[in-house]
Amino acid sequence: MLRKPVLSVLLSAVILKAMKLWMKQKNTSFKLGAPGYLNCLLPMLLLLVFSCSRSSSPVVSPPVELVAQSSSTMALLPEAAPESLVALVQEPPLEPVPEPLMTQTPEPAPATVLPDWPQPLAIIKSGEHPLWFELIDGVSETGLDGIRLFTTPANAALNDFVPWPLARNVSAMLLHDERLVLAINREGFLVAQAAPPAMPQIADVALYRIADRTYWDKYTVDALFLFEGNPTALLYRDSFFIDPTAKAPDPRSFALIRGNTSPLKLEVPAFSPFPAADGWDVDSFRQGPDGAWYFRGIQQNRSKIQYVRTQSLSIPAGTVSLGVFMNSARPETLDAAPPILGAALEAAFKRSGSSKLNIAAIISPDFAYPRHFSSGSDNTESLVELSGYITDKIAVALLPDGWGAGACTDGESIRVTPFSLPALPQGFVYTGVGPVGDSALVVSWEEQQDLGIGAAGFMLIKTPEF
Repeated sequence: MLRKPVLSVLLSAVILKAMKLWMKQKNTSFKLGAPGYLNCLLPMLLLLVFSCSRSSSPVVSPPVELVAQSSSTMALLPEAAPESLVALVQEPPLEPVPEPLMTQTPEPAPATVLPDWPQPLAIIKSGEHPLWFELIDGVSETGLDGIRLFTTPANAALNDFVPWPLARNVSAMLLHDERLVLAINREGFLVAQAAPPAMPQIADVALYRIADRTYWDKYTVDALFLFEGNPTALLYRDSFFIDPTAKAPDPRSFALIRGNTSPLKLEVPAFSPFPAADGWDVDSFRQGPDGAWYFRGIQQNRSKIQYVRTQSLSIPAGTVSLGVFMNSARPETLDAAPPILGAALEAAFKRSGSSKLNIAAIISPDFAYPRHFSSGSDNTESLVELSGYITDKIAVALLPDGWGAGACTDGESIRVTPFSLPALPQGFVYTGVGPVGDSALVVSWEEQQDLGIGAAGFMLIKTPEF
């Protein structure tokens, strides 16, 4: 599968074949083959409810039995282990609830324990065994809006493969303000942050949904970036896969702002030369290695196409040539990476194969947009797209199959530690990774076939020891 950011890199890193150049000029919305341990799940989950299947896998875990209780009790399954999920929903289940084997009354949480955000979608305890979540359209049987907890990707829903711009998947990640922000295509935002210190034994991750499915479902997420200190998503209509006469999104950019239960419209001055009212759409958005912002304006029916650049998103962008625009997608070399990130990437590139074209998309609290680093090869026939992150303490690089390298400083040297995430079934890949505090990792995954995506979601697991 061809992803836009990496396709742009390929288009500029080598002299394009005539077909690829034509496809790029026609539509930069193709995806690259996105990045794709044993599948196991704790035999028991602890589920606290307030007010209230795919075949063949390397290892198939038994189904998880969820026990729902009223707002005044906490239900434990036999021999419950600390790795657990606590789901918050508003209404009690309609069907009879099985009698718990043991209950106890939890201490009520203070009303201000999670300020400035809507009601948490879920409070989760990470562990050495993964918790798998699938993105869905609607509410799951356990009351989670937009996600479903299940045992293993092999048991994901039998979704039809649809073109990636129309699929519900984790489109992008961003680290900001001690939060991991996920842009969910056709949906909105998911935010993962450290749970309040008042509940360390119960949970270490709080998950929030800030979405507008009604509006976002008509468009595709092009990019997730920081603007005026706010995580901001750019939406566009993909004219290659839908009716090219469909209206461009207006508004087209939405921000994640504390205290709001849905994404808020945010005008980005750089987009002002391309008013949606005149049929202009904005896509192929990115930040180049030079720090400038690049994107493309397309008027309805592709009657006009302009390539633009701006040093600041707070001012209107100016036009540049196609060559300048394509060169802005060149990935950085390992020499440009911070030392610990360079060490992690070098180990991952070596594992992948130095003869391959390895391109890694890296997020960081210090980056307004993911930075891309390359192994230096120009072998476009054998491309591997990696993901990773860097904080002030650690750097992680992850291959699509789940092999990763974590790097940190050890005195005056850098220590690199390999790790492996659970193996995925055939056709599934890992596509992104980000930390939640110091305790957990969120890792996105997809089922891919050519330009289509079937099932998609994310996995939560305790951060490996590096």
